[in-house]
Amino acid sequence: MLPRIEMLFPGRNLFSCLPVILVAMVGPAAAQHRAIFVDAAKVTGNIRSFQQVNLGPGHTRPGVVDITKQYQDLRINSVRTHDFYGPTDLDAYRPNEPWDKIIFPKWDADPEKEESYNFGPSDRLIKAIVDSGAEVYFRIGRSWNAVATPPPDNDKFASISKHVVMHYNAGWANGHRWNIRHWEVWNEPDGRFWTGTPEQFYALYDRVARTLKAYDPKLQVGTCGVAGGASESPYREGLIRYCAERKVPLDFYSWHRYHVGSYDPYDIPRIARTVRELLDSSGFRKAESHVTEWNLDAGVNMTPEWRKIYESGLNGGFVAAALIYLQDAPVELAHFYRGDAGHPLGLFRPDGSYKKTAYAYKASGMMLATPRRLAATGGDDIGFAVLAGKSADKKSVQVFITNYEIGPPAAGPAPRPPRPPRPGYINRLEPRTGVAYKDNRGYALEIRNLPWGKAGFTVKRYRVSDKDDFTLTEEAAVQGGVFKLTSELSPPAFELIVLRRK
Repeated sequence: MLPRIEMLFPGRNLFSCLPVILVAMVGPAAAQHRAIFVDAAKVTGNIRSFQQVNLGPGHTRPGVVDITKQYQDLRINSVRTHDFYGPTDLDAYRPNEPWDKIIFPKWDADPEKEESYNFGPSDRLIKAIVDSGAEVYFRIGRSWNAVATPPPDNDKFASISKHVVMHYNAGWANGHRWNIRHWEVWNEPDGRFWTGTPEQFYALYDRVARTLKAYDPKLQVGTCGVAGGASESPYREGLIRYCAERKVPLDFYSWHRYHVGSYDPYDIPRIARTVRELLDSSGFRKAESHVTEWNLDAGVNMTPEWRKIYESGLNGGFVAAALIYLQDAPVELAHFYRGDAGHPLGLFRPDGSYKKTAYAYKASGMMLATPRRLAATGGDDIGFAVLAGKSADKKSVQVFITNYEIGPPAAGPAPRPPRPPRPGYINRLEPRTGVAYKDNRGYALEIRNLPWGKAGFTVKRYRVSDKDDFTLTEEAAVQGGVFKLTSELSPPAFELIVLRRK
């Protein structure tokens, strides 16, 4: 914590009497602070929204509250319909579980007939997404642990997919007109969601993509949520090459990144550059790059140690740093896995209360109120990240600072052994070595050229750490054209500093 101002200037309120604000730490710790300079007169672009998640505010589990208000508070703007475990799944089922929630429960039914479909469970959950104000990002395929065999008839599966689009966009089968734009075909065919060959998957995507684009050319159709986003593989290079050679529609290519093993929040920008180059060189310059799942870990081994890590300041700092690094990554969308309540990987607890990761999304969502990105120096790409912006009316300036150190959790389980290489798969993203930290015990922030000149303004500072949950640590009324603040911020932690003209 900062020392109280009265300790530095006894009997005076520094925040109310000086045109230039300076809060100083005492002692040798100040020498370890990172110098951050923000020029509020220099706009470098616009702050982009990466408020995207998997799973919506509605739920299928007892004892879990609706979190529509929380999604709105975080400004979630896109929700991927994956892993509802029945609802929004087209044709598959989970062993030993009823089929009464999937959309097309009987494969031998006629896809042209309304009575062949079971839209009710999916309608309820998708309506919750729409009512929250977010867009629906529809994953055509199956949830985790569903039967992974390929559909027995690609033409029929494509017809079912088209009728799902008709239901949600054209009102077919007592449906809706929700204008769902993004339709992602399948999920992780290189993982546990596909037992067929790559060539069989290419043929399935080919049939579905052409069918949907023929029905409505305005739809954005893409694939495939590849699990190994960092790996050269039949589902990355091979799939993109197939689409290029046969002129298969590919409006976006989607991929995943779970960071266990590297614990590096800069992995996504590194992978994204490779994917962007691959798309461009294959003739898909207009195709977008989407990260449709990402997190510190995939939750495969749900041990007590990892459950604690998911709710820790370490995970909060990791997510906050990754959200800032996404600003400069060549991707258009990035859906965190998961956004819902009650799941260990989700942003919220079953009662709807916020985890540290949710506060990272809250901070990045608040930054959208100051969308004009400002020139800022002092950040790096190894965990100390800085993002600054000002509002269009020039009445507010905000700075988002996160401090995270790359490395396995100190109290976590032993590292997992590396998987043996698979034929045709080559990892193209080795963990970075030689990472060293200095001057990252805190920060010395200076914001110059405040847009309101020397007029009065308020300052609020929110902190998240192992001990803080978006705690308002400082609040003051001040005036002046320059703002200076020096503060301890030991990793892992992040802060949001809000300046607003009176």
